[in-house]
Amino acid sequence: MKIKGAVATAFLSLTLLTGVANAGEGTEWVPPLDVAARDKGEMAFDGCRPKPENIDPVMCVYGDPDSDRTVALVGDSHAMQWGPPLIRLAERRGWRLVTFLRAGCPIAQVKFESNCDQWRELAFEEIKDQRPGRIIVSTSIARRYTLTVRGRPLSRRGSEKILRKGMTHTLKRLSRLPSLVRRGPRLKLIRDQITAPFLPPKCLAEHPDDPEFCRFARKRKFGPGFDMIGATRMGLLPAIDPLEALCNLRWCYSARGNVVIYRDSDHLTATYARTLTDWLGERIGF
Repeated sequence: MKIKGAVATAFLSLTLLTGVANAGEGTEWVPPLDVAARDKGEMAFDGCRPKPENIDPVMCVYGDPDSDRTVALVGDSHAMQWGPPLIRLAERRGWRLVTFLRAGCPIAQVKFESNCDQWRELAFEEIKDQRPGRIIVSTSIARRYTLTVRGRPLSRRGSEKILRKGMTHTLKRLSRLPSLVRRGPRLKLIRDQITAPFLPPKCLAEHPDDPEFCRFARKRKFGPGFDMIGATRMGLLPAIDPLEALCNLRWCYSARGNVVIYRDSDHLTATYARTLTDWLGERIGF
């Protein structure tokens, strides 16, 4: 396992705005639309995930490296997108935040791709060795995670039942770690957000005078999602639902005020994620 001592960078503090009022033609978008795709946050630029060809976990450490309060962030790139607010919380609350991340690899215990599956097993062992008192889990539930059973490719919808079972297994395995069992339930799920049916930065650029055009329905494609089903089966409720901060009761938006929410169809900009620090901190509960 590679261990990286990451140092969080100071970023502009932005106020979370409600709605999309006052945004329109001539808006100075933050981040600018032409660089929004690269607004991935500290964990991406600190190299906190292995390359696709590697199976060894890469662990980054944020917050107080000498703290006896270790919090582990586990999952794929949809877990990594929560790095910016979690780093701030680690600094404020004195956590030792450690990361176990792999892009495009479901944390659910399923047969997916060989390198992913091997990484997952190694990561579980390393997580155990780090003795976290608390674990935060997040995963994409989108179309990418289609499985193959007995040589037969399944559709994404056909894969859902297996992913639900695999996610339940993963959460059970993590919840039984000795460092968590002794301290009571300390496992928290951040649910996946909804994938936009277009590229929000591109849509905002094409409709500079009407950002509300770039909204989309608040509806998860595959029901509650295997992440939420696993958490429900394991009694790990309430889960944290980002739709509270991304959507109203009907629509999800590409921007709030002049802050761009999505850097692509299914990842938050680091800039917007940072504005959710207090919101996330209230819901984590530790």
